[in-house]
Amino acid sequence: MNRERIIQKRLLIDELRAFFVDQGFFELETPLLVPSPGMEVHLHSFKTQYITNDGSELELHLPTSPEFAIKKALGSGFSKVFEIARVFRNHGESGPQHHPEFNMLEWYRPGNYLDIMEDLESLLVNLGQLNIVQASPDFSWSRGLKRSSIQDCFKRHAKLDLLIGMQNLELWRKEAREALQENIPEDDQFDDIFFRVWMKLIEPNLGLEQPEIVYDYPASMAALSQLKAPENVWAERFELYIKGMEIGNAFSELTDAEEQLRRFQSANIEREQLGYPPHPVDQAFIAAVGKMPPTGGIAIGVERLLMALTGESDIRQFFL
Repeated sequence: MNRERIIQKRLLIDELRAFFVDQGFFELETPLLVPSPGMEVHLHSFKTQYITNDGSELELHLPTSPEFAIKKALGSGFSKVFEIARVFRNHGESGPQHHPEFNMLEWYRPGNYLDIMEDLESLLVNLGQLNIVQASPDFSWSRGLKRSSIQDCFKRHAKLDLLIGMQNLELWRKEAREALQENIPEDDQFDDIFFRVWMKLIEPNLGLEQPEIVYDYPASMAALSQLKAPENVWAERFELYIKGMEIGNAFSELTDAEEQLRRFQSANIEREQLGYPPHPVDQAFIAAVGKMPPTGGIAIGVERLLMALTGESDIRQFFL
């Protein structure tokens, strides 16, 4: 246990709460027992059973994110909201950047991912003035966000044209093999090769001098986001990187209930192909998506943000 780091976490959470309340956001409190933990293919939940008076059992999950519950609130009329929620990830990676339970900051507002970028820039400049920040001559919080399209990142750091790769798998495999200087399995698909390049050549170079967002992901990685009209080649999604570490993920939120259901079902098919149990489809969440106005949203790992602010290299130092 690191007493100083735990105190710093409380100071950061207090500062986050004050910032969003001051900006006119309403703080939600969502459930810790939910019917479905999420729809991400590679995320796994902790499960439990609720035993009713008649002895029947209802399977429930600890949330991997408060997103489903927050969107139910958005569908019922809330519009500018935030939560600092405890979330849980089972069968996850181990190591200095991962913990099975952690705090997640999520906020949503009318608009789209561009509005979230503005919120995020204001928040990070504000946090950069806290006394818990480890000063560094090589990194600046005061310069705001560096904004890079994902296409530019591939060209700059890997000398690869992502758009061509999306159109020609064989050429993508060949050029990625040359960039990585390693063999690529013949059954690797576009996304597999994307992440091989991303993890080795791009991610370690992001956000090294100031916080950096990478925006407009390929449509195949849209997750819960809108596609960018009119071509629908890119998704209105961005991720936040600080000092080579992913800190957050943001979207122009999907508001089409039928498309949301289709993506949920597709994710479950992929889970089953990988040998994972499908996640229950939360029909109340699907219905709420169709009632949401145009909305931008983001999720940020609080402890990872703390690592970036304080210079701590091991996320476990922030937990009892």
